[in-house]
Formats: sequence, structure tokens, C-alpha cells
Amino acid sequence: MHLLLPFSVLLLGATLSSSHPTQTVQKTDINEELRVLKEELSDIKEYIKKVENDFLTVHKARSFSSGSETLYVTNEKQGDVRTISGICTQAGGYIPNPETEAENKALQNVLKRHNKSAFIISDNSVGYTNWAPGQPNNADGTKMCVEADKDGKWHVTSCNQQLLAVCEFSFVKSREDKGQVLIKA
Repeated sequence: MHLLLPFSVLLLGATLSSSHPTQTVQKTDINEELRVLKEELSDIKEYIKKVENDFLTVHKARSFSSGSETLYVTNEKQGDVRTISGICTQAGGYIPNPETEAENKALQNVLKRHNKSAFIISDNSVGYTNWAPGQPNNADGTKMCVEADKDGKWHVTSCNQQLLAVCEFSFVKSREDKGQVLIKA
């Protein structure tokens, strides 16, 4: 038993002394990993800033040429309002909702190029409209949608009308997903 006690103390001392270098190595490894992760995160943040700046440069150039912060695009298909709403939603866009003269002009440029009309959302609450003379006119109560013609004028129309699929994409401002195109008085 006298030999067992010194041997146990020796074994305990060896265990304690060998555990400290392992902990030091583990701390060093963790600190090194943390440093590397911080560097990588910094690189990612820098890359994101570059991409944002590049994107905004392209956006500003496009906005400069069209006069609108909003992009209007067609896939040249036609359909009723539900079909076009689905096409636009699937593409990540919306049925056009021109809120300024510049936006309406940008939409008109697309419609003129294709010599067609397209559904729009008429939101009179923003203060901008471009109704054609005598519009909106829904005297018979059957016309619940709005179309913009190739001259940029707005008319009430049937939601079943087959019009050019034009979608609105807005990169700077966000819009609510608007599923219905109704005349708002």
C-alpha cells in the first residue's frame, strides 16, 4: 500500500501536467479558427459592398436612360389578368402600377415597341393617373380591370381581355403583392 500511494500521486501529477498543454493547444486552435472566420466574414462583407455598388451603378444608368426607377419587361405572351398576374409573380414581379409620369412613360415605351396594351393597377391614392378622355367608364359594370394603351392612356377593360404580359420589377422600392386589378375610385 505504501507503494500504491506514491504511484497514484505520480500518476495524478502526470495526468494534470499533460492536460494543460492540450487545453493550451485547443485554445490556440480555437483562437486561430476564430481569427480565420473573422477574416472570411470581413472579405464577404467587402464583396457584398462591391456587388451592391456595381448593382446600383447599373440601376442608376438604366434609370437615367428611362427616367424611371421601375423596370417594365414583357415575355411577349398574352393572357387575361389572372394569367398575367401568375406570370409576373412567378418571375418575381408584379402587374405594372405606374405611380409617376416617368413610370407611365417607361411602360408606354414597352407597349409602343410591341404595339399592344397591357393590364395595370390603377392606384388613385398616389395622386398620379393618366386616364384617356371619358375614362374611367364602367357604366355597364362589367369592366373591373384597367389597361394602358400604346400611347400610355388608361382605359377600363374586362379582366378576361387578352393583353400583352408586362411585368414590373422595382429594385429600389418594394411593393405589396397585388393580386387584383380593380378600379379604385
